[in-house]
Amino acid sequence: MKWRLISVVLFAIVLTAQPATQDPYAILGISKAASLAEVKNAYRNLVKIWHPDKNNHPEAETKFIEITTAYEALTNRDKADSYAAPPNSFSSNFNQFFDFDMDNFFDNMHHRYTFEFFRKLQINLDEFNSLMLTKNSKKLTLILFYSEFSLAFLKAQSVLKKVIEDVVPIGVDFKTMNKDKEPSAFWRAKGVFIPHLVSIIDSNLIVYQESFQNADNIINFIRKSLPVNLIPEYNDVNIDKFLNTWSADNHVRALVMQPGSPLRIRYALIALEYRNHIKFGYMNIGLYECRSTRDRYKVPHDKDTLLILKENVRRPAAHLSMAYIPMVGMRDLMESNKYLTLPRLSSQDVFDTLCPVGQKQFCLVLVSRNSPNHEAHRQSIRRFAQEARSIYPDKRLAFMYVFRERQPHFINSLIQGSESPSEPLLHIVLLTRLNKIMVSYKWLLGDDYNNWANYDLTKEKLTGVLNALLGSEAAWTLSNEAHIGVVLDEHGQSLLVRIAARAQQHIITMFYTMIDMTINHGLFFMYIVFLMIGAMVVMYFVYMLVENEIKEINKNVDKTKTKPSQTNRQRELKLHELRAETYNGLVRLIKPGCRTIILLIDNSTALLLARQFYHTVWPYRKNKSLMFGYLNLDRSPSRDWYCELLSLSLTDTNKSIHINTRNCVGTVLSLCSLKKYFCMYHAKHPESSRHKNDKWRRVGMKPPKNGGEFWGFNEESDEENYSFDEDEESTAGFKPILKDKEEEIRTEHLLDGLPMWLDRLFEGSTTRYHINYWPDFKV
Repeated sequence: MKWRLISVVLFAIVLTAQPATQDPYAILGISKAASLAEVKNAYRNLVKIWHPDKNNHPEAETKFIEITTAYEALTNRDKADSYAAPPNSFSSNFNQFFDFDMDNFFDNMHHRYTFEFFRKLQINLDEFNSLMLTKNSKKLTLILFYSEFSLAFLKAQSVLKKVIEDVVPIGVDFKTMNKDKEPSAFWRAKGVFIPHLVSIIDSNLIVYQESFQNADNIINFIRKSLPVNLIPEYNDVNIDKFLNTWSADNHVRALVMQPGSPLRIRYALIALEYRNHIKFGYMNIGLYECRSTRDRYKVPHDKDTLLILKENVRRPAAHLSMAYIPMVGMRDLMESNKYLTLPRLSSQDVFDTLCPVGQKQFCLVLVSRNSPNHEAHRQSIRRFAQEARSIYPDKRLAFMYVFRERQPHFINSLIQGSESPSEPLLHIVLLTRLNKIMVSYKWLLGDDYNNWANYDLTKEKLTGVLNALLGSEAAWTLSNEAHIGVVLDEHGQSLLVRIAARAQQHIITMFYTMIDMTINHGLFFMYIVFLMIGAMVVMYFVYMLVENEIKEINKNVDKTKTKPSQTNRQRELKLHELRAETYNGLVRLIKPGCRTIILLIDNSTALLLARQFYHTVWPYRKNKSLMFGYLNLDRSPSRDWYCELLSLSLTDTNKSIHINTRNCVGTVLSLCSLKKYFCMYHAKHPESSRHKNDKWRRVGMKPPKNGGEFWGFNEESDEENYSFDEDEESTAGFKPILKDKEEEIRTEHLLDGLPMWLDRLFEGSTTRYHINYWPDFKV
């Protein structure tokens, strides 16, 4: 007994204990109750200390990886919850050890661990359609269609879960959809079997056709789903051409150098995320053809290196060399180097990012032409932009240049003021954004055009102007204001180029699909083709046999066969409208023992109620003593006839009846012409009540004197007109149907109680309302 107790205690300690080295909170030096802001602050402080480029300690790289891994774990909500254990976790785990229920073990495993992980990633049809319409995706989206009743999915879920946990942190957007709940999305995604995996990028959908038992196949599928030439591979021969074309596309260069091939997929995903701002290239520094470039930038031969290059391609603006470069470090590096030192104003996105609305910021724009003669002026402004960061460290300044011939609308909107130059070429405009369409601006004019080409004069001129403006708070609103035009997108592709690119992508996809079908599924494809041909031959043979047999039977058929018109036809059910022309045939002149059942409708409810009434009385179609019809209360003669019929059934015949058409819709009348009485059905009539303690059915009492109000046909519904009191209701056990607080009955439910009422009608247990004569039906 003693050893058993000791073993149980040791087992519980092993389950609950966790090493401090694996605790991300301990690595970052914060408590488990720390907020997300405290986690980020701790991460920034530790990164500044242990970054390999700033710390020469031999364990700096290992420490940096531990810090980054801990930060990623705590910023991921699912992983953070697993580390933040509740205060009484020991006691709860200890109690669960003894309260183990084997009967519900497999049910709990099925519901808790099988599908909950995939349900958290689930999207609906609207989100799926939005992904299909996104033309410029920043992430690769994988969508897994699954079914909770699929055995193949249950077998593959462990592999899929592992793949999701591996690819989501590196930038893949993984989503799931339940095929049973979203069948239209499954059909649009070309789904046939479950599980079904597709990738979506730039509105292009690609289907995964390999086995789900191998995680490497899914990783290769992610690699093939990325756009072609997202990160081209370069060597010493063509790398300079890639680096020196920054002025043409106005993009920063990022060079990924790794000792091996193929390119790691996380670099391709980060290139996809920043492809609108940064052009990526890849070099395998393990090859002899890349040795010169590796030596030029002094890149270590055994580590991955990321270089950020701007205008000066010989000197990187930023670099990062590690055995494993985390996504957080790469993303921070990209965010701080998205634009060149002196970017060109080439799109509205560049203008809104560098010169945002609602911030006190000066934007200096040099107007030039796309000519080598103006490169000296741009180089002078570029050099001043680099030094301005140290001269004005606390001020927000943005330096740009624009080509006069490519942005004519934007430039022309700024030369309308009195102090504006007639020709803005090689002048600088200083502006601030007031809102999306308004700017305040001021032109900085030199004595001649060559002033801005001389760096000393440029620095003297700009420093004097900026010191005067930044020293005064009122100077943020400049002298002139103007409506600016939209900055045209210089990098937008033409229609023909987009069509050609889309066609090229489809051709490549078809090519790889045909190769895959030929190599991996060739035999299966041929088997399916031959099987379909054989099935078609057999079906054709059977069809010919049946056709010949039918022809022989038709030849032997007797031509004197009874015509179809002479066969017994099924009796039809006709609904007649009660009006002046049909009144005598439906009411006054019907045979003794016969009845006419009339439905009250109006124009808005005619189609709905007539269809329900038709299906309800269909079983009585063969009864020759019944006729069926309808009365349209939107017609004045029909409404007058119904009002007069109600007044004849009341005791107080001098009282005038005013009906509300909407309250009468759905009423059914059974008219007995010879004995001069009628029976009534209505959803709010006491006889249609389904309660066992129904007062009228149990006691057999007649309706109150003011029956019009009780039926709810009058427009006035004051409570003082009721013929009951609360004591009588409670004594009889009957709850009045028509009280003001009762909810209104929907139109489609008005005839729900009609079948039961018809049974009581033919039993003779319904209330009969006698009249002295049948009122005339006025034309």
